[in-house]
Amino acid sequence: MHAVGRMCRAVAVVLLAVAVVGLGASPAFAQSKSGKPKAAATALPEPLTHDSIRELVSRLSDEDVRKLLIDQLDRSAAPSKAKDMAMSGMVEHNAGMVRERLRELRDAFVALPATLSDVVAKLDDPDGPSVLLRVVALTLGGLVAAWLAERFYDFALRRYRASLAPPPAETFTARAFRLGVGLALDLVGVAVFALAFLAIFLALWQGHGLRRIAIVELLIGVVAIRVTWIFARFLLAGRAGEERLLPFADLPARQLRRFAILLAVIWGFSSGLGSVLRRAEVTAPTIDVLIILFTCAGVAVVLWTVWQVRAPIARLIRGEGKHNAIVGWLAELWPVIATVFFMGIAAARFYDILDGTPVQSAAGILSVLLVVSLPIVDMMLCRAVAAGASHSNVDSAAPGFVAAYEAVFRRAIHIVVTVIGLFLLAELWDVNLFAVAQASMGGKISSSLFGICIVLLLSYLLWELAKTAIDRRLAAEGEQGPDVPASRMKTLLPLLRMLILITIVVMATMSFLAALGVDILPLLAGASVVGVAIGFGSQTLVRDIVSGAFFLMDDAFRLGEYIEVGTDKGVVEKINVRTVFLRHHRGALNILPYGEIKRLRNTSRDWIIHVMEFRLTYDTNIQQVKKIMKKIGEEMAADPDYATDMLQPLKSQGVLATEDSAIVVRAKFTAKPGGNSFVIRRVAYDKIIKAFRDAGIKFAHKEVTVNVPQGASAETVKAAAGAAARAVIADAEKPAGGAG
Repeated sequence: MHAVGRMCRAVAVVLLAVAVVGLGASPAFAQSKSGKPKAAATALPEPLTHDSIRELVSRLSDEDVRKLLIDQLDRSAAPSKAKDMAMSGMVEHNAGMVRERLRELRDAFVALPATLSDVVAKLDDPDGPSVLLRVVALTLGGLVAAWLAERFYDFALRRYRASLAPPPAETFTARAFRLGVGLALDLVGVAVFALAFLAIFLALWQGHGLRRIAIVELLIGVVAIRVTWIFARFLLAGRAGEERLLPFADLPARQLRRFAILLAVIWGFSSGLGSVLRRAEVTAPTIDVLIILFTCAGVAVVLWTVWQVRAPIARLIRGEGKHNAIVGWLAELWPVIATVFFMGIAAARFYDILDGTPVQSAAGILSVLLVVSLPIVDMMLCRAVAAGASHSNVDSAAPGFVAAYEAVFRRAIHIVVTVIGLFLLAELWDVNLFAVAQASMGGKISSSLFGICIVLLLSYLLWELAKTAIDRRLAAEGEQGPDVPASRMKTLLPLLRMLILITIVVMATMSFLAALGVDILPLLAGASVVGVAIGFGSQTLVRDIVSGAFFLMDDAFRLGEYIEVGTDKGVVEKINVRTVFLRHHRGALNILPYGEIKRLRNTSRDWIIHVMEFRLTYDTNIQQVKKIMKKIGEEMAADPDYATDMLQPLKSQGVLATEDSAIVVRAKFTAKPGGNSFVIRRVAYDKIIKAFRDAGIKFAHKEVTVNVPQGASAETVKAAAGAAARAVIADAEKPAGGAG
């Protein structure tokens, strides 16, 4: 029992030591209830070894071990309680901060009129008579003088602008270039306006800092509004039709122009007023109140515009042609998505204000501009691609390069614009996408995220280009009927498309692993070893694949051709890597490995000779037979239903052989391979039989002559006739070239 007690104490001490080390607690233990410190024997020895544990256990009683364990468990529970108390205190502290911020914002809003009056007083001259009205008059005069300078610039370029009139037939690219030149000239005019005003301002400025900032901010706001109007007019011209780059009707175009101007006015006024208030040393809560007010105004304008133009933009999202279900849902839900997005921007701005975080003044407006401009850029690029495709189709009968790859270009534009937009939004709001990816996907993947995305994008675009090129070439081959063999390109291109897909997938996978830092050399070496092992272990498979490659390179057969391989025959219905599928004319499907093909007979190439044999009686006039066949051949060659397929007309070949009861006459004609040649042969047989019947030419039938002795009984004659008949039947059933 003593040994068992020592063992229990040892286990308890070890558990206690593990708890102390794992929780990082101090080796000194708490005092007892009486206030006296524990004895020195209660301290854990350093280092903690088996011998030191045994020595400690020998000095402790069971009661000491129990007390020490309870004390340590109490210490372990204390941090959790403290953590809960800290969390509760932090929540209460944050709630108090929010209440304090709301109180400050309320007081600042109530005092806003008085604050603005103080700022106006600071703009005036506090030491002398009021000069504010004179400053306003001079500023307006400077704006008028700058406007006159811009008018003079426009007057100097009037002839050049007149030369930019649209020609009668103008492509989209030419129209965009012409309007772009006009846009550049208008922007230069605004620059002339700004420089003229700055020159007047510098000549009259007397050094009052706050007024200087107010006048400069006024100029910036005016320039921003005018530039916005110029861009809105560039994209949404007042005249509908060919002059408008974006495909909107008059009403939504006018609403979008109004939205752009209102948003520019809100931004210019808020930016200028904020700069003046900061220079006037207005309190931060007052500036935050103005930010909230202008943010609400901007979001209201944006949401009003979104719901006003929801139908025209939904039609643009749906596009023309086939409607995808996802695209249809996006077209219906885009106003809701836009509302949630812009409300989220406003909520993020309000959260920063309540949290006391310094507000990035440009993040909100730049996010709105980015979300508005990215679809416009996408639409402009896609329209340019569509215009180039239609122009190439007009210039040539066959689709041009841009027309053939229009779908690929559109997908590439959508992907690139979307990715750039996401990165710009993340940059505006200080969102580290790589850190987010690292938290969700791991450090190795997130560090290689850019390389992985590039590999996937390039692989997708490469496959789309290759697939489009092959599909384009297959379409150029045309559609053949069920009885017309496919061309060589139409036979090989599907196999090439599969090979390209496998190659791209393998290369993309290897590049993906390499981007993750995986050493792919062992994989390549292992794949080589596995390939060699498969080669040795499945020689038949390798033989089939290699034989098929050579058959295809030699152009031995194509889809839709009729071939004979030994006893198997049929139309080539499908070609795989190692097998060919033959559809027999009676419906059976024969699957032949390439390695099993020793000799192949293709009856669908170039031409085919149909031989026709007739068994006639010995009294037949051969010259009459030749004339009949010549006449029938000329009639069929003149018939438009058969003339295109007949390469050489039907003609007689004379007597081929003589038999006991008949002469064998042969005829032949040459025709294009395919089903029509068999139709021609069937029609030729019908015509020849009818012509022979009309001319009195008789077909010979097999006859058996039996010589019997004179005076033989009927039974003997009957037996001899039966034996002769059986001999003839046996001879007829012999295989060709066979013996016995």
